[in-house]
Amino acid sequence: MYKRRARLLVASVDDDGRALMVQTLAGQPALSDWLEVRPALSMRDLRTEDLEWADLLVALDAAAAADFPSQRPATCRLKRWHLPASGSPGVEAAAALALHCMAGGMRMLARMDAEEPNVKNSPLSRVR
Repeated sequence: MYKRRARLLVASVDDDGRALMVQTLAGQPALSDWLEVRPALSMRDLRTEDLEWADLLVALDAAAAADFPSQRPATCRLKRWHLPASGSPGVEAAAALALHCMAGGMRMLARMDAEEPNVKNSPLSRVR
């Protein structure tokens, strides 16, 4: 059941602009009902309060995934994306696809929740 938007903390190894780009893309109306994105400056420099806020810590590439922190709240799950390098052709399209796939999965699960008789008042239980 979804009662609020999923909170994604996104990071690459260094601040190469992709995390901010993901946050900007997530502001689109089709995504902003489902996802809230906070960019981190670096996977190596994550703040405790950001990790406590996040549902998902998203590494934007394999190098960032190698730097996942060993200590994080149990409520913060890890997710690995495989975005092209910053400035590469297709990086924005790949990020948009990853976000839309995530939101699409949430819409599908919300539909399933809406079909259950005891789930009626969730703001995200309506299909958008």
